[in-house]
Amino acid sequence: MNTFISRALIGLLAALLLSGCLTLSVHTRLRADGAAERTVAVAVDRVLLQTAAVQPLESLRRMAEASGWGVERFRDAARDQEGIRLRRTLSSLEDLNRLPEGDPLAGLERITVETQGDLQVLTATLSIAGILERLRIAAGEPPLSPEDLSLLRAAGFRLRYELELPGPVIDYAPRGNAQVDGRRIRWEVPLSPDQTTVTLRVTWRPIRSLPICAGGMMGLLPFLLLLALRTRKEGWR
Repeated sequence: MNTFISRALIGLLAALLLSGCLTLSVHTRLRADGAAERTVAVAVDRVLLQTAAVQPLESLRRMAEASGWGVERFRDAARDQEGIRLRRTLSSLEDLNRLPEGDPLAGLERITVETQGDLQVLTATLSIAGILERLRIAAGEPPLSPEDLSLLRAAGFRLRYELELPGPVIDYAPRGNAQVDGRRIRWEVPLSPDQTTVTLRVTWRPIRSLPICAGGMMGLLPFLLLLALRTRKEGWR
């Protein structure tokens, strides 16, 4: 890709970010059995998509489909945006740490899930430098110039990162830019070139189903039989 097109794409992305015309969100639903559902949505104002010489969503779509993500187009009528949504079901959330090279999300996130007593803790480290480097690769050579970085820095671009957990949220960090609603937590993560990584941490209390004890049920049977006989005798009177 020549320098002119590279700068055009950077300029387009910077304009999108500055105007708030690009929406990027990541949603993860963690199940009680450890499996997870990951959804990534990228949306851009329709007017800009129709007039732009470069189509960043199309290259992302091709890369995601080649990597095995389910991809669907969507339209947000309220915001007058169009975008693509990537979906994948994972046997373990840590599978995100092992995405193959060429996957659009490979190397951008490191996740651990630990048990601490009767609580569980999820830690996600996002590579801001990696996200910007992926942007550079999408834009082509040369690397981002100081002017490009200044545009991205001024844009104040944020990633919406949301988790749906199998239990109520007990604690989380950082506190700023976070909203909690029962089992859900959402951060608005600044993507600034001045910050290499961002670490998010959330603690929750798993909701465990009550096991049915066979011995306990057998112990209840005499009581239930006695109650039934007493009810029948009262009916005979």
